Amino acid sequence: MLDIEKFSAELLASEYHQRWEVENTIDEVKVHLLGRKTHIRSQKPREVVLEVYGLLLGHWAIRLLIFQAARSAEVSPLRISFTVTLRVVRRALPKFQRLQAKELPFF
Repeated sequence: MLDIEKFSAELLASEYHQRWEVENTIDEVKVHLLGRKTHIRSQKPREVVLEVYGLLLGHWAIRLLIFQAARSAEVSPLRISFTVTLRVVRRALPKFQRLQAKELPFF
């Protein structure tokens, strides 16, 4: 990485930024979405994959909600907190669980 010809300062800076995007995503999944003390409960490899896939889908759903809210409010998605959005969704879930299928909004 000390070879300036192979690794320009611009390349290293952009790659460093990408690394932190990945680190932030891992933090959102492990710390906020999954919870600090919750572990993967599955015992079989196939079930572990399914559980992790479910966590990633949950993360994607929260991020999609943030994107849609930001677009409708005409603000940058970076200005909307993942943890605040997750809290709002968690508070709203019991209400949605009580609704009948015909009462659910179309997404």
